[in-house]
Amino acid sequence: MKSWTVFWKACILIFLAVTTSAIIIVARPTPPATRIPVINYHSIMSHEFYYPINVDNPWILSEKAFFDHMYFLYKNDFTTLTSDQLIDFLYYGAELPTRPVILTFDDGYFDNYLFAAPILRQFGFTGMNFLITSAIPEDTPQMVVYPSQFMSNTEIFASMDVFEFGSHTHNMHRRANGDPLLTIESVEDIRADIRQSFDAPLTFATGFAYPFGAYSDNAIRALQEEGVRFAFIGGLDYIYRDTNPFLLPRFCATSEWTMEHFIRIVMGQ
Repeated sequence: MKSWTVFWKACILIFLAVTTSAIIIVARPTPPATRIPVINYHSIMSHEFYYPINVDNPWILSEKAFFDHMYFLYKNDFTTLTSDQLIDFLYYGAELPTRPVILTFDDGYFDNYLFAAPILRQFGFTGMNFLITSAIPEDTPQMVVYPSQFMSNTEIFASMDVFEFGSHTHNMHRRANGDPLLTIESVEDIRADIRQSFDAPLTFATGFAYPFGAYSDNAIRALQEEGVRFAFIGGLDYIYRDTNPFLLPRFCATSEWTMEHFIRIVMGQ
């Protein structure tokens, strides 16, 4: 009888050990994310504008491709980060959501307002849109098949619910003898251009995107002296906590991306 008592006590102890271990495993929180994928877009066009004229331009994505990207992010519980969240992560050690992502848009094309913004709204996402402020037209443009038209202030204000607007320079999105201006201009000239860009109706003046992804020591110094907190380059890498805030890498989306390639990037595979 005593041996049976010992046997059942042993069974109970084993059961408690197994179930307690299982409970601990189940209850263990998901570790916070430690890196951020940043996807950079330019033009987003609907079918009738995309085909056939723009299909060979790698910087223009079809509306369907962009929708598929956002749908994947939505179904897989990604969270789009704001500029404040990015600053808090880089400067103050704030934790990230489980699956963070940053969506950026360069140049401020009118088609971003027309096609990208409604899709972002549909999925509850936001993005950072970096404007060439000297290109902002006075009136709403008439949509054409080329990505050469930009949002006016009307579209900028109408899409502030999904876009934060930052600077892509005022008038330095150009080259001189093949060199991007930001790589050859003085600190004083770059600062003057940045101040002029911040005079436009931007919703935040803490973020910047280098034209052509090119930068210089003068450009970084000018941004710092104007109170900018972060700036994007190219780079094909993720943002980590120790990444230089003025050299933040991005993955530049092109029409050559397959859906599998997009998934590998955002999932870090």
